[in-house]
This record gives sequence, C-alpha cells and structure tokens, in this order.
Amino acid sequence: METITGIINEWDPIGFFPMAPQDEYINEVEKIYRFLSQNISGNVEQLARVINEIFLETFGDDIYEEDMQSCKGVAEKLLKEFGR
Repeated sequence: METITGIINEWDPIGFFPMAPQDEYINEVEKIYRFLSQNISGNVEQLARVINEIFLETFGDDIYEEDMQSCKGVAEKLLKEFGR
C-alpha cells in the first residue's frame, strides 16, 4: 500500500500537502488497494473511474474537482507500478 499512498499523495487531489500527515488519504488508498487486489485484469479506464468515484464519494464534488483525465494519469502510474 505504500506505493499507492505515494502516488495518491503526489497527486494530492484535494491539496492537503505539505500540511497534512502522510496518511491523510489512507481510506481512499485502502479502497484503491482493495480494487486492485480483486480486479487483476482491470484497465486504465476502469481504474480511473473507480478512483474518481472513491474521491467523489469521500469529498463530494464541491471539494473534489479533478477530471477523468487526471484520474487516468494516476491509474496509469498505479498499473505500471503493479506491472499491469
């Protein structure tokens, strides 16, 4: 999960850093990890949608304002790190 945490923290879609603790997105990271663990054949589009849904669910569209293109970039990084 450290890899996922690093990528999500680098993306920082809410703009918490550098002030927030490094585990600020832990709930979202755990959900992404669970998805990756259960969906070995997931692709960039699918993972991007999941990431977007997770952050929208947590923060709402008044705080979370990233677009699907941004989520695709994160999904690509994650899938590359996990060799998919």
